[in-house]
Amino acid sequence: MQEEREIEALKKTGEAEPRSLKGSGAKFIGLVAVFLSLFQLYTAYRGPFPNMIQRSIHLAFVFVIAFSVYPFSKKRSPKERFSFPDLTLMIISLIACVFVIINYDRIMLHPGESTRLDIILGIFATALVLEATRRTLGPILPILAILSMMYAYFGPYFPGIWAHRGFRITHIVETLYLSSFGIWGMITGVSATIVAAFLIFGAILYSTGGGEIFVELAQRVAGRSHGGPAKVSCVSSAFFGTISGSAVANVIVDGVFNIPLMKRLGYKPEFAAAVEATASTGGQLTPPIMGAGAFIMAELIGIPYITIAIAAVFPAVFFYLGLASSIHFEAQRLGLQRIPKELIPSFRKILPRSLPLFLPVAVLLYFMGRGYYPTTAVFWASLTAILFYFVGVRDWRQFKQKFKGIIDSLESGGRSIVLVACLCTCAQIIIGMFNFSGFGIKISELIIDLSAGRLFLALFFTMIVSLVLGLGLPTTAAYVLAAAVGGPALVTLGIPALPAHLFIFYFAVLSGITPPVCPATYAAAAIAHSNWIMTGRNALKLGLAGFIVPFLFVYGKGMLLMGGFPNIIVTPISGFAGIIALASGITGFLSRRISWVERLLLIIAGFLMIQPDFKTDFLGALLLVGVYLFQKRGFIYKKQGKIQP
Repeated sequence: MQEEREIEALKKTGEAEPRSLKGSGAKFIGLVAVFLSLFQLYTAYRGPFPNMIQRSIHLAFVFVIAFSVYPFSKKRSPKERFSFPDLTLMIISLIACVFVIINYDRIMLHPGESTRLDIILGIFATALVLEATRRTLGPILPILAILSMMYAYFGPYFPGIWAHRGFRITHIVETLYLSSFGIWGMITGVSATIVAAFLIFGAILYSTGGGEIFVELAQRVAGRSHGGPAKVSCVSSAFFGTISGSAVANVIVDGVFNIPLMKRLGYKPEFAAAVEATASTGGQLTPPIMGAGAFIMAELIGIPYITIAIAAVFPAVFFYLGLASSIHFEAQRLGLQRIPKELIPSFRKILPRSLPLFLPVAVLLYFMGRGYYPTTAVFWASLTAILFYFVGVRDWRQFKQKFKGIIDSLESGGRSIVLVACLCTCAQIIIGMFNFSGFGIKISELIIDLSAGRLFLALFFTMIVSLVLGLGLPTTAAYVLAAAVGGPALVTLGIPALPAHLFIFYFAVLSGITPPVCPATYAAAAIAHSNWIMTGRNALKLGLAGFIVPFLFVYGKGMLLMGGFPNIIVTPISGFAGIIALASGITGFLSRRISWVERLLLIIAGFLMIQPDFKTDFLGALLLVGVYLFQKRGFIYKKQGKIQP
C-alpha cells in the first residue's frame, strides 16, 4: 500500500518514475551505485582529483545509472530491464567522459584548440546531459538549456538590448565540453564533491537508525500539544529535511506515516496534506545541510558553507514557528485531537537509541566548526555512523545482516546522486550560456530599471522570478538560474551577497508549494487523497511566514546574525511577535475565535513588526497586546455571565 501511494505521488508531481530492474540488470546497477558512493567517500577522504577529472568520473557513473534506471518513455520502454539503445547511450557517455580524463593535460595546456573528434564528442556529451536530465527530471530544464544555446548562436538576430554578436557552433561546443565553464563547471563540481558526499551520509544515517529516531523524537517533542499530529509532521519533516534535498522525497517518506495519522485523529485530508507539504518544503531551509542549493550558494558567493548554515538558523526557526503557530491556532479553533499518550514513546526509551543519529551529526558539526572542508567532515561522520552501527554485533550472521544494510545504504546514496548530478550539470550548461552571451547581465539591468532603484520593488521582482522559475524546476535549479539573473541586481542595490542569495534561495524553495505547479502539494494530496487545489490553498496559508521571512532578514540583518549585537537581539524578538500575530490573524484564533476586525488588526500588527524599526515594532506590539487583552477581558465577562462571545 505504501509503495502504491509513493508511485501515485510521483506520477502526480511529474517526477520521473524509475524502472524496477530485475535479475542481473538490477545487480549490475546496484554495484555501479555502490562504487559511485565508494568513489565519493574515497575522494572525500583523500581530496578530489583535478576538477575536470573528478567531474568526468562522477558523471560517468551517473550516466550509466541514469540511462539504465530511467526509461526513454514510460509507455514504450521496458519496465524491468534496460534496452539496447540505453546500453548504447551508456557506452557513448563513458567514451565522452573517459576521453576528457585521458586528454586532460592537452585540454588544460591548449584551451580553445579543438579537433574534429573533440567537437563530435562535445556534441554527443551535451546531448547526453540533456537526455539524462529529461529522463530523470522532465523536459523543462533541458528545454531551457537548448534555448540558452540557441540564444548564444542567434544573438545578432535579437532586437534591441537583447542582441549580441553571436557565437559559432564550434565555439559553443568548445566552451561546453573543453572548458570549466560548461558541462564540467563549478556547479557540476559541487555535485561531484560536496553534495554527493552529503547525500551518501544522509542515506547511511537514515538506514543505521536515524530515520526511526527522527519520527520518535518528533512525537515526543510535539505529540501531546494542540495540533500534535500536525506538529509531529512539522518537526519530523524539519529533521528529515536536513538530509534530503527534495521536498517531494520528504513528503513521500514522512507523509505516508504522518498524513494517515492526522486523518485518523480528525484532520481533514486537505489540511493534513497541506501541513505535510509545507513542513516538507521547509526542510530544505533547515541547517546544517539544506539540500544542494546551500553548497552551490557557498561556491557562488565565496562564503564558507558553515557561515551560511549558521546564518540560516533563525530564518528556518521562524519558518517553522509560523507553521507551528498556524497549526496550533487552527487545531484549537477546530477542536482537533491530540496524539494518544500511549502512542508517544518516552525519552527513557528514545535517548539510549539516539546515538546513531546524534553522534555522527556531532562529529560532522565538530569537523566543520574546526574549519575542515565539508567533504572531509562528511567522511568522518559517515565512518562514525558505520562503525557505531556495528557496535554490539555478536555473531557472523548479525554481522552479515548489518553489512548488507550498509551496502544497501551505499546503493541508495549512489542512486540519489543521479537526480542532483543531472540537475546540476544541465543547470551548468544554462549558466555557462548565460555568462557566454551576457543574458544574465541584461536581466539584472532590467530588474534595476523596472524597480527604479527602489529596494522593495527589486526584491518583489526577484521574488517573482524565483517563484516562476521554480514552477517547473527543482529547487536547486530554480535557485541557480534565479541567482544568475537576480543576484547581481540585488547586490548592485546594496544588499550584501549572503542575504541577497538567501532571499532568492528561500523563494526558489517555496515554489514547491506555490500554485499552479506545486510538486510538494501534489505529492501530499496524492497520499491524502485530497483535492489538490484546496490543499494548495491551505499550504499557502500555513506557509505565509515563509514568504515574509526573506523580507525580514533583508531589512533586518540581525536575523542572519549580522549587523551588531543589539540588532541581532531586537530583530528576532520583533520578528517572533510578528509571526505569531500573522498566524493568529490568518487562522482566526488567538485565545478564542476572533472577529474580522481583530483579524485585520493582528495582520497589520504582524506586518508592522516585520519591518525592523522601533516605532513600527512598538505600534505592532501595542496592537497585538491590545487584541490579546481584549480577548482575555471577553473571557472574564463570559465567566461572570455578562456577555456571550
